[in-house]
Amino acid sequence: MCNMGWKIDVLVNRLVGIRKLVQAGFSALRPYRVADEEGLRVVRSAYWKVPGNEKYNIEGWAKHTLRIFRKYQEQFGRPLLVLAHSVTWAGYAAYLIHREFGIPYVIVEHRSFFVWNTDRARNMVRSFHIPIFEKAYSGCAKIVLVSESMKKGIETLVPLAKDRSVVIPNMIREDLFLPPSLPRETDHFVFLWAGRLEHVKGVDLLLEAVKLLGQRTPMEFSLHLAGKGSLREALERQAESLGVSERVSFLGRLSRKDMLKEMQGANCFVLPSRYEAFGVVLIEAMATGLPVIATRSGGPGTIVNPENGLLIQAENAGELARALQMIMENIGSYSPEDIRKQALLRYGCRTVMEQYRQLILQVLEKQSE
Repeated sequence: MCNMGWKIDVLVNRLVGIRKLVQAGFSALRPYRVADEEGLRVVRSAYWKVPGNEKYNIEGWAKHTLRIFRKYQEQFGRPLLVLAHSVTWAGYAAYLIHREFGIPYVIVEHRSFFVWNTDRARNMVRSFHIPIFEKAYSGCAKIVLVSESMKKGIETLVPLAKDRSVVIPNMIREDLFLPPSLPRETDHFVFLWAGRLEHVKGVDLLLEAVKLLGQRTPMEFSLHLAGKGSLREALERQAESLGVSERVSFLGRLSRKDMLKEMQGANCFVLPSRYEAFGVVLIEAMATGLPVIATRSGGPGTIVNPENGLLIQAENAGELARALQMIMENIGSYSPEDIRKQALLRYGCRTVMEQYRQLILQVLEKQSE
């Protein structure tokens, strides 16, 4: 990782539900503790989620985070800046910290429902969320959006956010996502998907596309699905009913090392999301030299281009099958070296961190006026 000379501490307040308590016992609710994790000072705590009361849990979690911060500040001193990952709900906790201590904060927004391109995404925002969004955004110095696709949703919900937002993309750990040492084999073509096995990710459409592709081509291919989620059993049943089980492998959640191995062994990465704020897994795959297929679902629209893959309509298994076939038949026209080079140029550590450096300097200079 590139070193910008910053001292960074991380505060984690884990939200723990009944299921986790049953699995791990009350040790899951361990109080405030500090550890060195890969060179970072990490402060960890946990908050027990009351079943069926989201509004109460939001307030409770944020206030508990404020209490953790008080203890952190007593022990390690006052930070110059708080960087909160998403208004839900770290941004609201940062607002409470700012209100009590006057510390400036920046919200990095990456929630997919802000893409605002489907009714399902819009319905994820409840009416009682809006006042919390307004408080958090009204107090922040800047809102960092990971893609242009998020602007409409945020500005529709909270118009005052318009003048505070700036777009800075997610970045690649280029030291972790590396191309294979030998050229990829293409005799048996491997499509790879990774993420959460949930409706938003469109895996059901991908399974339908696999069936269609099998009817159209004599070429050997398979699909590897890396990740876990609530729909795994339903998707396994769907694969069985479609007659594609022999082509599809459910790999479960993979370690970072095993995920890299899958990317290095695959021929194409596919992300058929229904809505997507950015799609960091796309740039990780591209860093290994993989061409990608993604949907016009938000963030991928600014990532995918004719040099690195195909961008298609969302919610369309037929078009997805055609894209899979096009990549298979034209894989030789994609340069792994050029795909990686383009990904690092746009999303590499130094490129993205320099944008953050300029933003943070701007915020701190304004604070000192």
